[in-house]
Amino acid sequence: MNIAASISASERQALAFYATLPVPVVPTQTFSPLLPSQYRDGANVELEGRPDALATQGRSYTFIEAKNGTLNFHPDKASSHRALQDEFMRTMHDAREKTYNFLTDHFYRTSPRVLLDHAWNHSLFKMLALQAEHGWQRYIVCFKKNPSQKDAKRYIEAGLVFCTEKTLLDMLRTIELAQHGLFVPYVLKTRTYGYSVTPDHHDRERTFAEIAMSDRKRYEATIAAHNRSLVAPDPF
Repeated sequence: MNIAASISASERQALAFYATLPVPVVPTQTFSPLLPSQYRDGANVELEGRPDALATQGRSYTFIEAKNGTLNFHPDKASSHRALQDEFMRTMHDAREKTYNFLTDHFYRTSPRVLLDHAWNHSLFKMLALQAEHGWQRYIVCFKKNPSQKDAKRYIEAGLVFCTEKTLLDMLRTIELAQHGLFVPYVLKTRTYGYSVTPDHHDRERTFAEIAMSDRKRYEATIAAHNRSLVAPDPF
């Protein structure tokens, strides 16, 4: 695959920034062979994940998802597909069913904002699914700049582990130190909110399968809570 031809301008900018860091960070669109490429979305459908970059350190490696904008809240790819189909019908007056790839290609050319609002690649729940699959120390979301207070609150409440370009090295340092038995928190401080996360030292006593099962259960509980919030209460 020609990576340069298949990424957005925003992703190219992020990769150019990563190349300036003192830690090796290289472009990649596959988790293989280090990790499985498959993961399950909120509807338990198996999909293929594609990161943007891979950072390697002394004892650790971390895949990076570069983001420049607000994440949407589609809980699974089918929900994303339906929303894109509805938007296509509304704007193009064409009710014929289109494939997901056709729709994302169309809106990439005509209205990229629609992709931010509805594409599965920009869903909070996709990021959460991949972190549940691989663990956040193996897969982090890196925003170009600080999310707004409103967005950050929703991400944190959902359990997303994230950093910014400015604090990426701090996050990678936290991850690497944990491999040496030093559990130092990653801290993000802005003018309106603070956020921190520390690797769980108990994870060293659990198998990867045990951690993944626990993370998946937490993810499914988050999906269930989100779906309940979409159901209006019966006034009667």
